[in-house]
Amino acid sequence: MRQMKRIPLPISLMILTLMIPLLIAGCEDKVNPISPHWRTWKNGDTVPGYVLAQPSGSRADVEAKAQMWDNYWALELAVDLNTGNNDDNIFTLGEDVVFSLYISNESNDIWNGVHLIHLVYKFPDYFPCEWAPDTVSVFDLKAWDIESPTIDGDGSDVIWQTLQHNEVKWETKLEMSGVSGDNGLNEAFLIAAHDSSKIYFKLAWPDPNATADMAKDMWHYDGHTKWSRGSEEEDMVMFLFPTEQAPTDWEILGGATFFPGEEHPADGWVNVWRWHAGLTNPMGWADDLLATASGLEEDEGVSGYWENDDSAKFYPPFVQDPTIEPSSGWEVLLESEAIAFEETLRP
Repeated sequence: MRQMKRIPLPISLMILTLMIPLLIAGCEDKVNPISPHWRTWKNGDTVPGYVLAQPSGSRADVEAKAQMWDNYWALELAVDLNTGNNDDNIFTLGEDVVFSLYISNESNDIWNGVHLIHLVYKFPDYFPCEWAPDTVSVFDLKAWDIESPTIDGDGSDVIWQTLQHNEVKWETKLEMSGVSGDNGLNEAFLIAAHDSSKIYFKLAWPDPNATADMAKDMWHYDGHTKWSRGSEEEDMVMFLFPTEQAPTDWEILGGATFFPGEEHPADGWVNVWRWHAGLTNPMGWADDLLATASGLEEDEGVSGYWENDDSAKFYPPFVQDPTIEPSSGWEVLLESEAIAFEETLRP
């Protein structure tokens, strides 16, 4: 009988030593398979500080979407003439309105804007009085048989093209100035139109630093064990409209009755539309708020963003699913594309 050749002991030990890690790894993968969402976190990695979803209720009354073209933001908005909510202003066709407009460039503390703007239902050469230099005329879509625009920020709708290039330009140039510091923005362009149920606005302005600032309080990783929150600020826009309970002297002072400085009027109610480049724009809306003597209050309903933070954890609770390309960029985290941070860790 032929005998099998023995492998010398030192060589067999060497082979066994090499095979043990492979055997262990194979067992681990069967018991604790590596998550398909696993990723390696590196120094300088960031995670959005907020998670975004669709809002609901009165909080979602204002459709709003912007895009940046040639260093200009182009923001389109739409809202019902009468939302039916008592915390919103009512647009009555034919009745002029005094409102205010403010724009922030990557800072929640520094705003440029106009305290007093007249929204009128007349042709652009009509000025209600000498002390109202900024007048925006509301174009009647039905009168010219023009379709209502789609709120997408691309400016291609017939209505926007018509009003910007018509012989009688309906686009109003607003002279912006610092009202809380000065962010360098000195002009903006506003168009308004209405149909039988909604009022529409298109606002365009040159971004002072020529960037679409969308990041807000991002998480930052140091490459070892520490995650920390940053203090990034996004671009923002605020429209202020008086409600039926308008503050005293609103028709004369507009937003100057309480902005800047105190974030609420001494009396009365003001409807605030607040568009955020990072928190609301990706989902196509603007925050609908109410400023009263008690402060800035949220309208009824569910907000479309919340902080990506948990006091019991020292890292972001949610991160972008690494198997999905972020639809709105790495500065934004959508609820539909988010996974728990723990899912990215190798077992």
